[in-house]
This record gives sequence, C-alpha cells and structure tokens, in this order.
Amino acid sequence: SAGVAARCVACFAALFAVPAAALAWDSAGHRTITFIALDGLAELSPDRPAFLAEDGARQIAAFQASEADRYRSVRSNYLKHENDPDHYLDVDDLGNFGLTLETIPPLRYEYLRAMVIAKHEHPEAAAGDPDRPPYNERRDFARTQEFCGYGAHAVMEHHGKLIAAFRTLRALQALNDPARAYQLEAARSNVLAEMGHLSHFVGDLAQPLHTTSHYNGWVGKNPNGYTTEKTFHAFIDGGVVALHDLNYASLCERAEFTRRVDAADAFADVLAHIMRSHDQMERLYIMQKSGDLQREPGKALIAERLLDGATMLAAMYASAWQASALGTDDAATFIKYDGLSAEPGGAQRRPRVAVPSSDAIPGAVTPPVRP
Repeated sequence: SAGVAARCVACFAALFAVPAAALAWDSAGHRTITFIALDGLAELSPDRPAFLAEDGARQIAAFQASEADRYRSVRSNYLKHENDPDHYLDVDDLGNFGLTLETIPPLRYEYLRAMVIAKHEHPEAAAGDPDRPPYNERRDFARTQEFCGYGAHAVMEHHGKLIAAFRTLRALQALNDPARAYQLEAARSNVLAEMGHLSHFVGDLAQPLHTTSHYNGWVGKNPNGYTTEKTFHAFIDGGVVALHDLNYASLCERAEFTRRVDAADAFADVLAHIMRSHDQMERLYIMQKSGDLQREPGKALIAERLLDGATMLAAMYASAWQASALGTDDAATFIKYDGLSAEPGGAQRRPRVAVPSSDAIPGAVTPPVRP
C-alpha cells in the first residue's frame, strides 16, 4: 500500500543511521521496535505532533529506547535496586507469592506489599523450587532478585508519564506564545525521552526471557534437558537477531497496526502483552535444543516477537496521545502553575502566590507573607 511504501522509504535511511556494530536487542532491537512503532503511531493517530515524523526526532526516540540499559553502566546499588527489576516480570514465580498474572495488583507498591505479606506468612512457598539455587542475599548486593519484577508497572508508569508529556506539549502549542519557545522545545524533548523509556520496557517484555526465572539458561528441575548455558540470554538478545538479519528494513513492511489498548487504563492490555511473550518462552528452549533457532522457524519466532513489541508500543503511543487531549481548563492551569512572565532581556518575575486565609482551612494558621 501507499502507507507501507512511504514508511519504508524512511526505513532505509534509519537503517543506515544505525551503527553496524550495535547488534544486541539492547540497542538495535530496541531501535527497530521504536522506529516501527513510530510508523504505527502515524497510522493510528494521523493528528500526532508533526515533529515526530522528522528523522531527527525518530533517531532521538530510538536512542532513548536504550537509556534504561545504559543506567547499568553505573555500579550503584541505589540505581540498580530501582532500575533492574523494571526490566522483567517472572510469570512462573508469581505462584510462590499466591499471585497469577491476572491477579497482580495494578499499583506497584500494592503488588510489592502482596509479595512481602505472602513471603512473611508462607516463607516455604516463597522460596520456590527447592532444586533451584537458593536466593543468595550476599551476592544480590542491590537486593533486586528477591521478588518477581515490576515490568508491567514500569510500562504503566511510563505510559502515564508520556500522557503528561504529551499534555504539556498540547498546552504549549495551544498557547502559541513566542516567549515560551524554549519551553516548547523542552516539552518536545520530554516527549521523545518518555517515548524512548516506554519503548524500552514494552520491548523488553516482548522478549520471552524477560518474563521468566529461566531468563539465562534453565534453572531447577530440567527433565527436558534444556540449555543451562549463561550465554543464552545474550544470544536471543543479539546473536539470533543478527544471524537472521532482523532489523527495521527487513521488518517494516510486515507490521500490521491492528492492536489497540485502553487509553483510560491499559493494565489488562499490558498483562496480555506479557502473557503472549511468556507463552513463547519454552519454545525458545525447545528451538535451541533442536537447532531451529538458527533456522527459519527461529527467524520467524524472533521476528514475531519484535513485531509484537513494535505493534503493542504503537498502540501504547496512540493511546497516550489520545488520553492527553486538553480539557477546557488545562491550558489555563498550565499557565497558573508555570507562572512564567517574560520581561525584556529574558528576566522573569517571580509569580505572587495567593496564600489561603485561615478561614478557608479549618484549624490552619496563616503564615506571614514575605514581602
């Protein structure tokens, strides 16, 4: 179709802009998913911000799609503790905590509370498969491996942040104030950063090894003799993608943007995305054992996973844009809380903030107002 042809004119330019050495899913795969999802956003939401069609914007969003992995370059227990568990959700371990994918609480800390309570009340169950290596607190210096991961919650939280970024952009576009040109530029940058972050976590969860405790070789009971090699995850992330030449140019024409997510609350759709991926987890091990990963069946499976990540991301992008539509008072509210008042020379007056009277708040004492 004309739409597919137009998309793929850009795809070759995008392909040659990608460094040839960047082969891991952590980089090339995430870029591929982002580029295809941006194509999908154009198809699903033709009214999306025009700048997102520019090659520079596409490249920035695709670069940002690996930022969450670049955090790992810093050996900080604080950063690792916050960041690492957002990249996965071990579906097969949820039962240890009395949960299923369908019963996970949609709020991060309620989910964590449920796991903590389950571990306290049933420590023998939370320990999981006795044939697996036990949890080693000493080796887990950042305390990231105790629970099942927060991948679904990371997706929802970044989806919300993208809605907020889109809404700020809409407000600034509606104001059309030359004095706010730098704010508009910053708002566009924020949109691209959040599109990249959302892309990363949606993309990670499309990779089946991000949905299982068998994330890097089979652990525990292994009656089928699956590989236990600690190179397996890296092979799926990068080696098999490179082997089959799976990239934007080879996949863009195959993307069909029929997936939709609920703009009001996409959590159920995100869980379904994770389940589709987890359903293919054991197939990876079966194909590795048979050698099919290096042949056409493996190529088809990995291509399907990349495309599922991209089309899901396109639907998440489109739903975020839809949900960001301005209400009647949103632009005025932005002005109220932003408080910008430009003066000649670029100076800015500090806005006066109205202090509520003690009559307005029962029991409150009105503080003195600093002149």
